Amino acid sequence: MIDPITTLHVTCFKWGDLYTAGDVNRLHAMFARHLRLPHTLHCLTDDASGLHPDIVVHPLPDLSFCDWDIGNARKLVVFARDFLGLEGQHLLQVDVDMVLIGDVSFLIDRPEKDFLIARGKRQSGNTRGHSAILRLKIGSMTAVWDDFVRDPAAAVQTCQHHRGLPGHVSDQRWLDRCIAEMHFFEDDRIVYFRQDCGAHADVELPEGHAIPPDGARIISFAGRIKPQHVMHGPSGQWRHAPFVAQNWRE
Repeated sequence: MIDPITTLHVTCFKWGDLYTAGDVNRLHAMFARHLRLPHTLHCLTDDASGLHPDIVVHPLPDLSFCDWDIGNARKLVVFARDFLGLEGQHLLQVDVDMVLIGDVSFLIDRPEKDFLIARGKRQSGNTRGHSAILRLKIGSMTAVWDDFVRDPAAAVQTCQHHRGLPGHVSDQRWLDRCIAEMHFFEDDRIVYFRQDCGAHADVELPEGHAIPPDGARIISFAGRIKPQHVMHGPSGQWRHAPFVAQNWRE
């Protein structure tokens, strides 16, 4: 019999100036409100200033084995055998630009699975999984990181970021390549802002603003449009999303 998950380590990454300490603090507060399970938020960052004192801070992974900045692929380090000294424990890796709007206990369902990931966009040519949020039993899938470290140049050639950023590897393309059988979180709990919330101004909505579909618990702001862009009003072609201001807060 598989034991239930009784504690969870939540990790996020912050480097450069795309996200702020306030964004990470909001993530911390949302999990405090919506995850009814003992958990710890860890932040791997190059600048810990301003982070909430309850957030456990770690340096970014050492990328000296590479001759370039590999971008989001640094997140693959969570697959290392004893990541953060937590081998055998359950980790939830989440991007900073996720908005939690309700109870997220579904994230600890199916403890018999060592790996769960959000389902990718339902469009031709996209990866099966959406790496903005995944759950992993640390140490269970070490080949994902070991193979990447062994030959990062090959990863660049085969899993280049779709925007063509030089040297940047798409972490979810690498996962798509490395993991033969993927298992997904419960459908319709994790949705995309742009595709699932009536976010585009061309979509006719009776409400007149973006709204998550029934049953959604986590909204992913994958892409260039971020929560702060639409929380107080529309932004270009994207509708105002009042649910952001209601939920994306400390």
